[in-house]
Amino acid sequence: MAISRLVLGNWKEANDKTNGDAEDKPNQLKVCDMWRDIQGDNHWNGLLDPINPLLKAEVLRYGDFAQQSYDSFDNTPSSTYYGNCKRSKSSLGQRLDFLNCGRGYQVTKYIYANTSLLDSIFGEESSEGVAWIGYIAVCTDPDEIKRLGRRDIVVAWRGTQTPFEWMQNLRDILVPVMTSKATTCSNIQTISNPDARIEKGFLSCYTATDEDSVRCKRSARDTVVGEITRLVREYKEKEEDLSITFTGHSLGAALATLSAYDIKQIMVNEYGVTSIPVTVFAFASPRVGNLSFAQHMEEIGVKVLRVVNHKDLVPKVPGIFFNENLGWLTSLLHWLPWAYVHVGVEISLDSSSSAFLKHMHNPENLHNLEVYLHALDGFQGNNKLPFKPSGRDPALVNKHSDLLIESLQIPSNWWEKRNKEVVKRIDGMLVYSPTTPTPVPLPQIPL
Repeated sequence: MAISRLVLGNWKEANDKTNGDAEDKPNQLKVCDMWRDIQGDNHWNGLLDPINPLLKAEVLRYGDFAQQSYDSFDNTPSSTYYGNCKRSKSSLGQRLDFLNCGRGYQVTKYIYANTSLLDSIFGEESSEGVAWIGYIAVCTDPDEIKRLGRRDIVVAWRGTQTPFEWMQNLRDILVPVMTSKATTCSNIQTISNPDARIEKGFLSCYTATDEDSVRCKRSARDTVVGEITRLVREYKEKEEDLSITFTGHSLGAALATLSAYDIKQIMVNEYGVTSIPVTVFAFASPRVGNLSFAQHMEEIGVKVLRVVNHKDLVPKVPGIFFNENLGWLTSLLHWLPWAYVHVGVEISLDSSSSAFLKHMHNPENLHNLEVYLHALDGFQGNNKLPFKPSGRDPALVNKHSDLLIESLQIPSNWWEKRNKEVVKRIDGMLVYSPTTPTPVPLPQIPL
């Protein structure tokens, strides 16, 4: 099916005029009217088939939070800033505001993780596996708080990018949540279900530290717990409605699930707070834990909405042979160290139903987050309704790929940083500096 860029533009304009913004129409529900339902208070019953447009818009918005963790990550091994975020917290906040996904959000904390395997294999510590893996942001704009109906705290996790993170993904043995190597502050509580088990690589990524690294003396877990606790204390004193939303793609989705599980227990067991909804919007999430883990997630009230492209291989692992699809055998074989169970509610997408995309056979393309967001944009429900885009620009799919049909005339890999992030230093020299848009001072050169 040939679709020209002109037709696409006309469709989008007509779509905007027809549908408009639900926030602006009288007698229609707004996000502030149903925010608890959007956060999964009723397990999204009645909202998925067909999908509620407000819910879809919010899930897409949180998907963009996750996408920014990719776009802002310096994944060039030759770069001086490899493994870091290319933006300052204020710059990333401005970026979120520009994209409208985080309009009025302030980035308050960066999350770093030590994914090196040297400590577990050779008994050594290495900073080579330390990388920026996510961020925490809080809504501070009064108008956006009014639109949302509450103050929202977002924890966004990046998916796998470095070789060390790929190696962590392969450590697919289930281990107890309480690890003997973790310090007291890095223990994840499992008071009511000590049988909960989590994939070893995910748990290590979440709890590992590196004493020799400035960025990772505290684990990713300690950073998240400390910052979320601080924000909750600050805003609960003002008696505001709060929500804590975790989002991520691939490895990031697994870490979002694990950290939400951790935070919910802390809120309930340490602070007696049960009124703050803790929600996960997980894209292409692998399985994270065993049956006991999934049951405990349900018991403590963590709501998880998993968005899955049904041809993507990543959501099918780990536990490719022993998983929730075995029926009654799942309970019988729950003790196996490879028996995994998915958590939460699933939205099953079919990216091949989009006429905008080329036929894809490469597993990496089927796993692409922009492909996921495009497929979700046209998703109408699990009852096989036809693909119907609702406003997200398909051109975003080709940002770092070549997956759109030729008739759209969208160049492949069109995303380019300004001047490839080369800036002029105060001495007139041109240097690569992705962390700041302004000239940087001269370095101290030893004589």
